[in-house]
Amino acid sequence: MIPANRTAYVARYRHRNEATDTTYHSTRPVVAWDDDKTALVVDEKTGRLVDADSYSNFAGLMQEQSPQVVAVLPGAGWIAEYRNDDGTVFTFTVVAWSVKDDGDLEPIVVDRDGFASNPTEDDGFVRLYHSDEEPPEPGQSA
Repeated sequence: MIPANRTAYVARYRHRNEATDTTYHSTRPVVAWDDDKTALVVDEKTGRLVDADSYSNFAGLMQEQSPQVVAVLPGAGWIAEYRNDDGTVFTFTVVAWSVKDDGDLEPIVVDRDGFASNPTEDDGFVRLYHSDEEPPEPGQSA
């Protein structure tokens, strides 16, 4: 195994949001390469290294070009909505927005266990909306 000293590559994974009829991608850092030169990522459920292409939604590798966070803004009343497998809906408050050096903004929510994440990369994410407005119906833009 060859460790990746600096994360230069990420594995991309395609996700389909049926509620909004949209597709989005998430990434995982390549942390090592096996002896056959296959990219390895951490399987978060088992805590073990696995082949990056072992997931059915694997969309390929790409060179890491992550923009850097240059500022953080307050969440300002935004809400992230999720849907459970049984169809029930729950929400988390967007506590902040990270501002990247390329101009992109990413919402940040904190779950009940205190873990911060970008809700658009979480399982069951449906949409973002502002608390001053009526939430749009699933599949409609805000």
